[in-house]
Amino acid sequence: MTRTTITPESIQAARNWFAANALACIAEVKEGRVKVNDPERYFEDCRARHDAVLRGESDHTFALLQRAHFIQTGEMRPLLP
Repeated sequence: MTRTTITPESIQAARNWFAANALACIAEVKEGRVKVNDPERYFEDCRARHDAVLRGESDHTFALLQRAHFIQTGEMRPLLP
């Protein structure tokens, strides 16, 4: 297996993907497709996640690095072999 160096552009694209996902989570609750116990707190958590990921606070996580790798190469690396 060859090593792939993840580019800053792929990291930013992954950040954007996760940020958009946080906003989509809010939308699905507001549209009634998903129910949560405390919508306002859930929205706050989603907004905080959105802002944190755009600041790069998740750049070290497996999920973000896996998404960046997928964006860059089209290959989804498995979590476990």
